[in-house]
This record gives sequence, C-alpha cells and structure tokens, in this order.
Amino acid sequence: MNSTSLFQEIKNHPWVLAMVIAFHLGLVVLLGINLTDNTPVAVAEKPNKIIAAVAVDAKQYDRQKAKKKQQERAIKQAQIRVKKLKRKREAERKKRELERKKQAVLDKKHQQKARQLAEKKRQQKLKQERIKQQKLKQQKLLAQKKLQAKKKAAAEKQALERKRKAAEKARLAAEKKKKLAAKARAKRLAAEARQRQQEAKQEMQQALKEEEQRQEQARLQAAHAAKISALRAQYVKLIAQKVENNWLRPADSANGQFCDVVVTQTYTGDVVNVQLKKCQADNAFQRSVERAVQAASPLPLPPNPDVFDRQIYFTFRPESP
Repeated sequence: MNSTSLFQEIKNHPWVLAMVIAFHLGLVVLLGINLTDNTPVAVAEKPNKIIAAVAVDAKQYDRQKAKKKQQERAIKQAQIRVKKLKRKREAERKKRELERKKQAVLDKKHQQKARQLAEKKRQQKLKQERIKQQKLKQQKLLAQKKLQAKKKAAAEKQALERKRKAAEKARLAAEKKKKLAAKARAKRLAAEARQRQQEAKQEMQQALKEEEQRQEQARLQAAHAAKISALRAQYVKLIAQKVENNWLRPADSANGQFCDVVVTQTYTGDVVNVQLKKCQADNAFQRSVERAVQAASPLPLPPNPDVFDRQIYFTFRPESP
C-alpha cells in the first residue's frame, strides 16, 4: 500500500490512527520504565554473593529481553491486525465501489429503457396524431371533392342547357342556310351548266387549233428531220471520203474487205480515238484503216451544227482499183 492510499485510509478511519498511537505510547512508557530501573544492587562482600547478584541480573535481563520481544511481537501483531483491517476496509470499499458501479450501470440501463419507452410512447403519440391529421385531411378532401362534384354537376347541367339552346338555334340557322344554299346551288348549277357549255365550245375550238398546230409542227419536224438526216448522211459521207483519200492500200490486199469504224472527235474535228467494230479484213487492212482515220484529222466540219456528233459511225469499204 503506498503513502497516498495509507493517508486516504487514515483520513477515512481516524480512530485506527488514534488506537495505533495510543498503543505505541503505552509500549514506549513501559520500555522507559524498564530501562530506567534504578533499583540498587546489593554489593556483597563475599564472592559467592557477587555471583548470586550477577545471576539475578542476568535473569532480570532475560526477562526484560523476553518482555521486549513479546512487546515487539505484540507491535508486529498489532501492525498485522492494522494491515488486515486496512485490507478489509479496502476490500469493502472496492466492493462498495463495484456495487456502486453496477448499480450505476443498472440505473443507466433503467434510464435508457425509460427513455426508450418514453420515446416509443412519444412516437406512438406522434403516429396517432399523424393518423388523426391524415383522417381529418382526407375528410376535408372528401368534402371538397363532394362540393366540387356538386358544382361540376350544376355547371354541366347549365352547359347542357346552353348547348341544347345553341344546337336548336344552330339547327334553325342551318335549315335557313340550307334553303338559301339550295336556291344558290340551283342558280349556280344553271350558271355552271352554261359555263361548261361555253367552255366545252371553247375547248373544242382550242383543240382543233392545237391539232392543226401539232400537225403543222409535225410536218415541219419531219421536214427538218429529213433535212438533218440528209445532211448527216452527207456529213458522214464527207468524212468517209476524206478517210479513203488518206488511205494507203496495203500490198497484196484482197478486194472486198471492209470495217465498221467508230471515230471519236472534238468539236473542231480532231480525232481523239479510232475503234474498229465489225471487220471482214486482215490485220494489215485494219491497221491501214486506223492510219487513214488518224491521217484524215481534222475531219470535215458539219454543214449544220445540228448534225454534229462526237462519235461518227461509218463503214469503210474502198472501191476496187
């Protein structure tokens, strides 16, 4: 046990300190009396008497020593009893402290349970209050809906009455309008019939005029096409003649050979490409025809721009020598 706990124990039990101090004071007084014993020792004149006196002093010393040991044992036992008492007091204090803590824990649990129970009751009360408020709100909404339904029914009834009156008014107006429309329709149909007759007469006249114009245009187009065809044939013939004029007959070339030629040219008559399609001729004849077309570039210009074509088709068939 340290000094702090001892001081606390003494502070808590002052009567123990008083008992210990009183016990020690008693021991000190007894020791002081024994140690200061001034009883005169008789000095014998004879040697045997001295020996007896020494033996008496030794016994007295042993008794004092034994008494001192007894006192010390008593002090130790008192200290032990004091320590035991202190330990008992400390154990009792710790036991009381433990019981106090346990009681505090129990009190805390009881308080917590009480708070939980109170909170549960409060929540139940709030829930009941909310349910009550919801019921009141629902009743209020239901009353409002009933009132609105009543107003709506009255408004619908008024609207139906207005609609019926409007429909009746519209029906009368429609009948009147229908009669007027029938008269106007009959008048309009008569006018339309007269108009259609007039338009049919005008359309017939216009159709006759257009037919005459189409026939005249067809005649002109046919004449123009015939002219263009003749000019195109003349144009192709000029090109074929120029190619033949530039043709050099290969040696040992047989008579009666020919080739269908396709010439691609520019607007100025320059030859761009030469293709031989159907040929009844040998290779030498074919190469000579290609060279003749290239040599004839530029080709003759058309007598009329309408007969120009970028690709000219003709059959190269030279006359027999």
